[in-house]
Amino acid sequence: MSAVYAQLLSEQIGVPVKVIWTPLGWPDPPHSPVLMHPKYILELFDSLHLFADRTQGRYGDIVLHEEVVSTGLFSLFYHQDELFHLSRGEIAQIAWMGPGLNYDFPTPLLQFMARDPDLKEKLARIAACINWNAALPAALDALGRRWPLGECLSVHVRRGDIVGMLLHSDLAILADGLMIQILQRLTPLQAYFNAVDQHRTGGIIVCTEDRAVVDQFARRYGPERIIACVEGDLTENQRAAMDLLLLSKSRRIIAPVVSFFSQCAAAIGNTPLQNTAWRLEETTDEIKAMLQVAQSPRARDVTAVMYAAAYMIALRNDLDSTHHFKTLALGLDPALFHRVAGDA
Repeated sequence: MSAVYAQLLSEQIGVPVKVIWTPLGWPDPPHSPVLMHPKYILELFDSLHLFADRTQGRYGDIVLHEEVVSTGLFSLFYHQDELFHLSRGEIAQIAWMGPGLNYDFPTPLLQFMARDPDLKEKLARIAACINWNAALPAALDALGRRWPLGECLSVHVRRGDIVGMLLHSDLAILADGLMIQILQRLTPLQAYFNAVDQHRTGGIIVCTEDRAVVDQFARRYGPERIIACVEGDLTENQRAAMDLLLLSKSRRIIAPVVSFFSQCAAAIGNTPLQNTAWRLEETTDEIKAMLQVAQSPRARDVTAVMYAAAYMIALRNDLDSTHHFKTLALGLDPALFHRVAGDA
């Protein structure tokens, strides 16, 4: 998404785009070393050009790195306070006079972009030029023959990779913010069911890495209504990209409380996004069940971090469960609670 915004800026100020592609989640990559890794970039794109345009040829060169590199580029994100109100001409001058600009956050980082009344349409136009590997539009067309995708409701359900994070991520990283992200993204299935139940007809696109989730939707709504790509000949990378495309092609996305993936899909497809509400008690119960099934030897420590993180989310969002989670966290490990909560 940052690259899409960068391409939009490129068109507006006349500065060419290069896309620096590094491993996902550096320095603490996801449990899967394959997902979005530079080694597998051609599973996603047809060549080392992110965009293709029939009138301008190919553009958006992808520069591969297997680790994060220091580019010397001027960060639009970290210098947003200084740059946000500058004009197109002033930004172009900064870009040409120095080593260049780093568009390092997936939102409008400049005032003239944020105020553009046609921003959504422009983003969708640029995203439609992404130079996908041929396997992806072919798979998309095949699924679209089952149901017209534009008439389908879509749900983005995070599961499989979250289990990997719980079991394998360093405990300190979980305590220092990753657990909060997990609680933001893992939403109980009942919350999705409640939203989907309002729509009694049409296809349901289930975007998830967990086959069991797809099965539960099929049992509830009938297999004939379900579209998913968890199986088939696509690679792990291609399935992730397909989920992004499927979400973007639907008529509405139902997503976790916080999901940059769903936000990206909504932006590139100009698709309405509906986030679920907080259901922290059910979410923490589901994570406890995951840890019990896995028989993880560090289940108690992870649970303590989870309750402390739930307390922080409840506090920040003025939820009624604040005291409940604080009591649970302190009862398991006061030191871990204070590490997560700080001075809150």
